Amino acid sequence: MKYFPLFLDLAEKKVAISGAGETAVPKIRLLLKTDARIEVFGKKPAPDVINWHNRGKLSFHDREIKSDDLQGCVLLYGANNNPKEDRKVLALGEAKGVLVNIVDNLQLSQFITPAIVDRDPITVAIGTEGTAPVLARKIKARVEDLLPESIGRVAKISTTFRERVASKLSSLQIRSFWSSYFERILTKKILEIPEGELLENLEETLENYDPVQEEQSVYYFVESSTTSPDLLTVKARRLIENADVVFYDSQISKFILELARREAILVDLDQRTELNGQSRQQIIASICQEFSHGETILQLGSNSFQMWESLGSEMTEIEDLGIKFEFVPGVSPIKTKSTRERSGDLLSVFLDDRSRWKNGVNLSSIHPRQPKNNEGLRKQNSNNLIGELASVESGMALREN
Repeated sequence: MKYFPLFLDLAEKKVAISGAGETAVPKIRLLLKTDARIEVFGKKPAPDVINWHNRGKLSFHDREIKSDDLQGCVLLYGANNNPKEDRKVLALGEAKGVLVNIVDNLQLSQFITPAIVDRDPITVAIGTEGTAPVLARKIKARVEDLLPESIGRVAKISTTFRERVASKLSSLQIRSFWSSYFERILTKKILEIPEGELLENLEETLENYDPVQEEQSVYYFVESSTTSPDLLTVKARRLIENADVVFYDSQISKFILELARREAILVDLDQRTELNGQSRQQIIASICQEFSHGETILQLGSNSFQMWESLGSEMTEIEDLGIKFEFVPGVSPIKTKSTRERSGDLLSVFLDDRSRWKNGVNLSSIHPRQPKNNEGLRKQNSNNLIGELASVESGMALREN
């Protein structure tokens, strides 16, 4: 990533544009969506520039830009459609420490303006680092089709409830509450929901929200493709997007990991094992001790013998902390009979000896420790896992036929 994406607060900030002709108009029109103080310098202004000046939308100066004009300026655009003049603008900006964008000249620009989908206060920015602006516009068109014009109302209405929600719930519960609310709202046709109904829905969600249900952490073991997010199930993708902690194997693709929240803790188990000299089970247990108050914990594992071999002992560590365990089967790109037989061999690690799971005993011979005070939880989790694996086994049989 060469360009770092960010949103800059331009309220009452000075932005200067060198050039007042048609080249400058698209940039000015975009800047007028903000509360920036816009100052335009140049000869032969376009009719739009004169119109905006007369309406008090910006300040137009019928002359070339000078060094003193950049005092207090945060952004500078060069839109002269003249390479020689634009190089002068770049030199002025660099001398004053102001970031410069030269319109239609990526090499001279210190920042670029992305394609934007505006659903105020929701904004989606799309950039290709200047390599394919036409592609960015195509993506923008698709995103615009996905986001109805009225989606901004949902964000604005939610703002009015922030303080009430914050006064009633903990920080962890706040995120869970908003996630639940938006999940319910976004499954409906927002365009058809009156504003009063949106408010009522929010009132009802807040009134019926039960923080007690969120107090127990859940550890999800997600069987994952190592290469592509496209091979994740809908449930797996949703869990990754909302997880507080994500454990993963080093072969898991970075594109899958990028689905996680920026605030999530990402732990490469292979790397930690090598650096700390601890077992995977020890690493998982030590971190999970700090996250047992309603957090969502996730482990991404590839479909391999090593994964199935370690699963039992990892379950033991989790259950000893009183954390609920859930296994989430993945989708495997099985194409040949031999690979289907291999997957069947992996499942047989568990399915050939279900009685031990039913009795709540760890399957892994490398970690035979018995449960401490969570026998009921262990049996429940074991039975849940048997059910998940049985459904996978049944699905594989259907594919064989």
